[in-house]
Amino acid sequence: MRFVSVRIGRAARLVLASAGGLLLTGGVAEAKPTGPGIVCATYPDLDSCVGAVPSCTTCHTSTDPPAWNAFGLDVRKNLEVGPPYESALPGALKAVEKLDSDGDGETNLTELRSGRKPGAVDSPSAVVSDNGAPNPAYRLDGYDPAFAYRRMSILYCGRSPTFDEMRAFNDAPADEKTQRKRVHAALDHCLASDYWTKTALSRLADKRIRPLYATGTTSDFKIAGFRAVIGDFNYDYRLWRYVLTEDRDMRELLTADYYVVDVSDGQLTQTWDKIPKPDQMALAGGQFLPRELRVGMISTQWFLVINTMFSPMPRTTAAQAYRSYLDADISGSEGLRPVPNEPIDVDNKGVSQPRCANCHSTLDPLAHAFAKYEGIQYSAELRFGDYRPERIKETMPAWNDSKEQPVLFGQKVNTLVEWAKVASESDAFKRNMVDMFFRHALGRAPGPDDQKDFVAMIRAVASDGYSANRLIHRFVDTDTFGSP
Repeated sequence: MRFVSVRIGRAARLVLASAGGLLLTGGVAEAKPTGPGIVCATYPDLDSCVGAVPSCTTCHTSTDPPAWNAFGLDVRKNLEVGPPYESALPGALKAVEKLDSDGDGETNLTELRSGRKPGAVDSPSAVVSDNGAPNPAYRLDGYDPAFAYRRMSILYCGRSPTFDEMRAFNDAPADEKTQRKRVHAALDHCLASDYWTKTALSRLADKRIRPLYATGTTSDFKIAGFRAVIGDFNYDYRLWRYVLTEDRDMRELLTADYYVVDVSDGQLTQTWDKIPKPDQMALAGGQFLPRELRVGMISTQWFLVINTMFSPMPRTTAAQAYRSYLDADISGSEGLRPVPNEPIDVDNKGVSQPRCANCHSTLDPLAHAFAKYEGIQYSAELRFGDYRPERIKETMPAWNDSKEQPVLFGQKVNTLVEWAKVASESDAFKRNMVDMFFRHALGRAPGPDDQKDFVAMIRAVASDGYSANRLIHRFVDTDTFGSP
């Protein structure tokens, strides 16, 4: 029962979340989740629209109850009365381009283009700086190879350079081109180290896998004589580590039709076989899906069980996939791309109510693709995380195949395999991978001053063969990484 209470809590956060783009009409708050997409349609060249849509905080300080920042208030004042919101919003945005809504010395359009918030005082012109005395330890006017070398070693080798290593680096030819080559040579060594491939990469996966050790393979707690094992998250960690090393294709995080096993001493290899449950006295374990139904990290037994659990409609499963691999947290009103005539509410959870429909018009079409994949199964077979088309009629009698169409980024898909293919090819996936390595390295989200390097890395992911190693090399070569 503890699992059920957790599921209700997580679902409630989604149900209570409201979307961006709200409009007051006759004193009533009306949800307009189309707002973020309209901003990108009006200004398609915005950095915040590369693989994403802006968050509701562009205009709002709160979405439930609705409240607006200075920019949002100016947009509201300029909305034409009469036409539908979706038709009127582009004109209102254009009408306030040259205003400085937040009074920080930058026009709204300038702030939008620079990645800043036009409703918040965050312009450089509003900040008083003191340059201070020259710094004898670091180069402050651009890329500092010695600084980049130290930062790289800590991040990817897990240690600071030794005194001798640092002296050797500084005693090498002083031209920047040669020093950069030495940084990249050392980086190659670090990216093959045990620290990076086994420890650091695993920590990057934690939020996506969310292990619960009490229900993992080491669990000693018993239910009706069975060990309370609901899945083996080691398969997830191994796949994650395997795909993100040795110049493999990062898209296989979502498209892999294989599992990864440890053959000996941490050496990983692929297998296309099903994997039987290793302990018949455990509730779950192994991997049951046939090869043609596998979609990397989002169809492992652990992922399906820990997210779907007993839920008829796997909304939390879809939300976790969307958040973890496409960098959009629907519970935070991110990545809203509403689908017309959704949600339908096939499981009678009340999601079609106006305040809930804001998010669920995006979430439910995402979840439809997961609906035939089991979470925790009630039957005697205990095939957790299996593929069972019949579970739809068993748990959602109102389901209609002709209406419950899976949709991702406005594109109709028919299966989870197609869903994963569209996701893996998207700019959102590229952005998510770049953002993950950026935050890992710098401990913060990309800021306005980082956007040039950040967007350039997103656009280079495909030409770099979707290799995590090449992405990191490209990042280490940027001024964003190499400047103190």
